[in-house]
Formats: sequence, structure tokens, C-alpha cells
Amino acid sequence: MIILLLTTQEKVGERIASRLRSKYNYIVQTFTNARKFMEAAYDEGPVRIDLLMADYLSFLNDELNPFEKMVEMESVVPFIYYNTPFAKSGHRAEYWYNKIVRHIKSYIPDEKVAGLVRLFTQIDEIISSPDIMPYVRLLNEPPEINDEEDAEEDKNTFLEGLKNQYGIHNSRFRVLKYLYDRIGEDVMEEDICSDLWNEYSERKTGVLYSYISELRKLLCSPGGNGKPGGRRLHIERSGKRSYRMVICQGGQE
Repeated sequence: MIILLLTTQEKVGERIASRLRSKYNYIVQTFTNARKFMEAAYDEGPVRIDLLMADYLSFLNDELNPFEKMVEMESVVPFIYYNTPFAKSGHRAEYWYNKIVRHIKSYIPDEKVAGLVRLFTQIDEIISSPDIMPYVRLLNEPPEINDEEDAEEDKNTFLEGLKNQYGIHNSRFRVLKYLYDRIGEDVMEEDICSDLWNEYSERKTGVLYSYISELRKLLCSPGGNGKPGGRRLHIERSGKRSYRMVICQGGQE
């Protein structure tokens, strides 16, 4: 069995080809150029080539129509789009076969058409495998953009920038991040000490006060924590035993 495979995803195409070679001992040649792929099909022809497999995206920006060109060249070979978006999962083999019967059966010997059912089933099983399917374009719904993940990434980037720029020690950075995660909220010192150090004592309260004092000085320093639009972070006392991190405009507190 000789198969020519055209893909816009070289690694994915090679993985499919490798599986066909190792599992069924088929000869598979991969291409990333549509015209070279079709030239090889014309040169070898239906006498040697058993199947042409192509990425559905391969011809979208090309005037070349593979079906019409094969008929024109009188060199018709069974042809499928391995990632057609029009076939439901588990029904690709049937879809491919029906397309062959409908469009080019008259150009291909009946015995060759009959043998395609088994071949298409094998290809569908390979494409559906968990180490291939997730990477094949058009066969998967694109994941939705997660605004929460983007916001979390932006937050971490900003905080890490502060830490690196001003050499904030890890112990102080934990307090900074804890308050930033609860920005705008009144946070009791008991909660901070308990969550960060599993201990609420006079000693830990003193450590917390010292760290927050250092962070306040840092955040109020020239250029200390500039954010887009001139916004700045500030840690304020919101109560006798509570703190709150806020965003101030233009450095105003």
C-alpha cells in the first residue's frame, strides 16, 4: 500500500504517517507543498499510488482543485481530506467512502474501491488516537479564551516585576501577594498571620507590621510601582487590626 500525505502540520502529518508505517507496513510519503504533492501523484499515477491524503487547509488559498486536475491529467487516484470538518467523529471512514463513490468511482476499478473501506477505517482509528486527535486542525473546537487565566498571568507578571526590580525578599513578597490577591478588601492581621505562618501571636504580629512598613515605603518610592494610567498600589490601615491594599490614581493616597 502506497500513500501520499499532504499536510500543513508537519509534525502531525509525520506522526500519522509513522503510525501507518509501523502498524500496517504501508509506504507513506509526506509533503508540505501542495503542488509537489500533486506532481508526485501525476508522475506515479493510479498504477502505483493507492491513496492521496490531504489536509483540508492545504488548497484553501490555491486555485488548484485536486479532483478536477486528476481528471484532466487522466491520472485519478482515491483522494480524501483526512481532517474534513464535515464528517462526525467515528463516521469519517463512511464519509470518505461515500465521497469516493459519488465523485470518482467511475475512474477507479471496483476492486480498488471495495478495498478502501478497510483502509479508511484504519486511518480513522489512527487519527482518532489520543496522541494525534487533539493536535489535528479542524477536528477540534478551539478552546475559549479564559479571561480569568489572562488576568492571573498579568497579575503574576506585574508582581514578579516588582519583586525583581526592587529585590523584595520572599518573606515580604508573600505578604505583598497575599494582600494583592485580596485587593480592595479589609484583611484582618489574624488571618494574614494564620494563613502565611500558621501562627497568630504577638511576635508574628510584630513581624507583619515590620514587613508592611517596608512594603509601604517601597510602593511609595519614586517609580516604586507604576501601573498603566499612573495608578499605584498602597497598603492602608483599614481598622485597628486590619489592612487593605488599594489602587490610587497619580500616586495619591
